[in-house]
Amino acid sequence: MLFYPLRTILLTFALILVASFGVGAQGTGTPPPDEQNETFIDNLKRMQIKREEEEHKKLVEKALKIKEAAESLNKESESPQLTRDADKKLREIEKSAKQIRSESGGGDDGKQLEAPPKTLAEALKQLSEASQRLQVSMEKTSRHIVSASVIAGTSEIIQLVKIIRGYLN
Repeated sequence: MLFYPLRTILLTFALILVASFGVGAQGTGTPPPDEQNETFIDNLKRMQIKREEEEHKKLVEKALKIKEAAESLNKESESPQLTRDADKKLREIEKSAKQIRSESGGGDDGKQLEAPPKTLAEALKQLSEASQRLQVSMEKTSRHIVSASVIAGTSEIIQLVKIIRGYLN
């Protein structure tokens, strides 16, 4: 008979001991401050990488839009004069090219074209070719690379747009 109460006490003690380990292991549910800081920093880095990838993707899309607009302007060059819509397209091309150049780490170097086109048709053809090269360069570069070809290509496009606008006025 004495064995039965002793067994009950030991069993109760063991249950309390097991329960206290379970509660101790759960704690407050938050990791120590050092782990919190590392987790927070890791999350910030992931968010930054994702944001940079999205920004680069937008720049690649802008390069594609520049190429498409330049090609459509080149097709319009078959007519004797450009339409009113051409000036709008040229402004969009210039704005996008400036954004790409700026985001790629370039600036206005003030350098002029080595061989400026002599006619509107030549200027539009050269713009179409430059925009095609830019689009290919943008697709090849990653967000980590500062590409001199991208910066030079955008500068060439901006200068060609200014020349073409001179034909519109």
